[in-house]
Order: sequence, then structure tokens, then C-alpha cells
Amino acid sequence: MPMRDEPDENGFATLAPELIGAWAGRRLARAAGPELPRLNAVFQNILWTARQYIPSESGSICLSGISGIEDSLVYVAAYGSEAANIIGKCLPVGQGITGRVFREGHAELRNAVHEDRDFYAAFDTQSHYTTRTLLAVPVSVAGETVGVIGLFNRLDADGFREEDRKLLEVLAGYASNSLLNLADAFHHREVARRDDLTGLYNDRFFHQQLRVELERREEAGGDLSLLFLDLDHFKAVVDTHGHLVGSQVLGEVGRLLATVITHERATLARYGGDEYVAILPGMNRDEAAATAESVRRAIAAATFLEEPGEDGRPALSLRGAFSASIGVASYRDCRFPDGPPEDWRVRQRDFIEVADQAMYRAKALGKDQVCVGP
Repeated sequence: MPMRDEPDENGFATLAPELIGAWAGRRLARAAGPELPRLNAVFQNILWTARQYIPSESGSICLSGISGIEDSLVYVAAYGSEAANIIGKCLPVGQGITGRVFREGHAELRNAVHEDRDFYAAFDTQSHYTTRTLLAVPVSVAGETVGVIGLFNRLDADGFREEDRKLLEVLAGYASNSLLNLADAFHHREVARRDDLTGLYNDRFFHQQLRVELERREEAGGDLSLLFLDLDHFKAVVDTHGHLVGSQVLGEVGRLLATVITHERATLARYGGDEYVAILPGMNRDEAAATAESVRRAIAAATFLEEPGEDGRPALSLRGAFSASIGVASYRDCRFPDGPPEDWRVRQRDFIEVADQAMYRAKALGKDQVCVGP
């Protein structure tokens, strides 16, 4: 079950912020990042407003597309006596009135839920709750339904009213606009971090993230490894086929790296020219060397530019035209002084230098190989 935060003093509970951030990255910005801001505040504000104007025993927001959970709505925010029990639970999109609202994209107002053929009683049993009345509206982003806001058991009235539905639809519109604004913020931040050619992170973000990982490693212990990769014989590819082809090859190499290095906390970046780097938190020297060897073999075995280019060039199907020399540095194995450094910039520079020198040693030994420093 997904992680969750504990209910606050107002009875609100929300899914763990890192999962919400990852959802936003995939569904909205299409580029997940480890530092996406929380969406919990948006969700709590919506539910708080709904509770003020449409008094109800409980309310919830559920989303589709939470990491690792397919074809289900996951409850990410809620208030009420059972808020903590409902957070993280899944409702298959094919079941329940809420599932129908998600599938069909239309609001539902039911003041006798047990008379509805789609009412999903099992969910009440699981969450120790009794639903009598229900109002649910879809939340859409850019024309796609991504979730549902639901209120349950209207207070101080016989049931939900038509004006309640209209108000909740206004709040759903606010949710949609908020998510779109966050999507724009995510997008612009990611663009500033990314290398246009490869889609990997750029060298500026690499240096920022390496500092973060070095400090984290100093506090928590464990290991941290760094790969420094340089393409062999790449100049010959450019001299033979031109700079445009060279740029396209660099892009394909970047995408290949992202396919081979699947460590969930890895940071992959283009360092400059035909150099790439990878930060591997928690990996020791042997693990990082094995990862580097997998990258080296993948590049050696790959065929690049198999498809004709959009610029009209024919498919070149380059295989074996270049290779990769890779240096590996393990923080634990580097000869740094004990204790936290007085200057992180110096420690960071020295760590990169170890991986860089290991890469040059691989070059000197004949290229197309992995060397481990120091």
C-alpha cells in the first residue's frame, strides 16, 4: 500500500508527498523529478472549502496513475473520521459510483446510494464506514479525467442538492487550474535542468545534485558512486558524417543510458561534448563498476541511427563506429579526510576528479573499458 502522512489537527490526511510529486511528474509535466513540490496543500484547500460550503461527514480526492498502480483510483486526500483508513486504498476504475464518474466524466448525485447498481459496498466494509449519500465530480486536466472529488453523507439536510453539485464542479475546476499551473511550473523547472540534445540533466544540475548527494551521504552514511563516461572515436564519426549526425548520435547515447541505468535515485547528465556522468546513491564500487560495464557493453552492441533522419538523411546504422571509456569512483574508497569537509566545493571537485582520472586511465589502456579509481 502506498505511504501516507498522518491526519492533521483538522482531520485531513494525505498520501505521502513524494508519491504525489511523482504522480504530478508523470501525469502533468511528463518528466518526474525527485524534488517536485507538494500538491497536498492544493488538495487540502479544495476539501476544506468543500467542507465549509457543503457540510458533509467526509470527503476525498482520488487520482489515477499513481506509481505502480494501474487501472485504479488511489485515494490521496481525505477528511472525516476514517480519513486515515482510506488514504492509499485503491478503487478499480471499473467499480463503484466513483469509478463510473471517472470513466464517464460526469458528476453523480446519489441520495440513496444502495439503490444504485454500481454502489461498491465492499469499500465501505474495508474502510469501516457507512455511506448513505454521495456527490462526486470528475477532475480533468487538459481534457483528460485524472481523478474524482467526492463528498459523503450531507449534514444538516436530507441529502445533497443540485446547487451542491454546481459548487463542487466549480471547485473541481479550481483543482484543474491549480494542477495546470503546477504542471507549467514543473515543466519550466525541468526545461532549465535538462540538456536539449539528450534529454538528460545538464551539467549545472549535475553539480547541484552531486552536492546534495554528498551531503546526504555524509549525514546518513552508506556509499555513493560516480560514473564518468567519454565516447571513443567519436570525432571520427563527426568528421565522416558531419556535426548534425554527431548530435543525433549523442542524443541516442543519452537515451540508451537512461534505459540501461535504472537505479531509481540515479542522476544522469550530459557533462559536455561527448561526456556523460551518472550519480549512483547507495551503490558501492563493485555495483557501480558492474553498472558501468553494462553501459559499455550496451553501447558496443547498439546500432545507432537505424531510422532515416527528419532532415532527409538515410539510415546510417552505425555499429561499432565508437565505444565508451568509463571511470568509476566510490566515495567510500576515495582517500578523503575523515569528517565533514570544510569546503564542499573542494570535496566535490576531488570526487569528480577521481572518476575523471579513472576514465582517462581506461583511455590510456586501450579504450572501450571500465576503470575504477582511485
